[in-house]
Amino acid sequence: MFREWILLLSSSLSAGYSVENAMGQSVKELQMIFPKGGIMVNELKDMLAKLENHERPETLLTEFAVRNPVEEVKSFVEVFCTARVSGGSLNAVIQNTAAQMAEIMDTRREIATILASKVYEQKIMTAMPAAVILYVRLCSGEFLNGLYHNPTGILVATICLFIYFGAYLLGKRMVQIEI
Repeated sequence: MFREWILLLSSSLSAGYSVENAMGQSVKELQMIFPKGGIMVNELKDMLAKLENHERPETLLTEFAVRNPVEEVKSFVEVFCTARVSGGSLNAVIQNTAAQMAEIMDTRREIATILASKVYEQKIMTAMPAAVILYVRLCSGEFLNGLYHNPTGILVATICLFIYFGAYLLGKRMVQIEI
């Protein structure tokens, strides 16, 4: 929703609106896109109410970034405030920031998809050895007699169990990646 708002803000600035009017216009358009509203719409409505009291947009966006400590929000607010104070091309800065945010979000989505497949793969690989042993025991239990009914077999099976457990823990740790 934040990214959509930035794109709407950029298009309003491109149309020639001032920052304050562009914020108002972008909120109206965002409400059309998301009729049920949401946290972002409520935050923007609060900002608009404060803008009517002649508060500076930089101050409002900085407060918004403090209330919503998301990396993209913080970086956008920093860039916005810097461009506004230094007199840079605010529209170009906002469009560039929106494009970068879209790229970051797409990358995160792709990483999440790959990670989900690896988690599923890890679950399958964890269950397969136990499933194979269960299958052999049910279908041909005499094959496992040599493994479990003598001291050497018990030692080897115990070592394999510890290796299996270690591989399970290692696999769990490897797929616990934060995006």
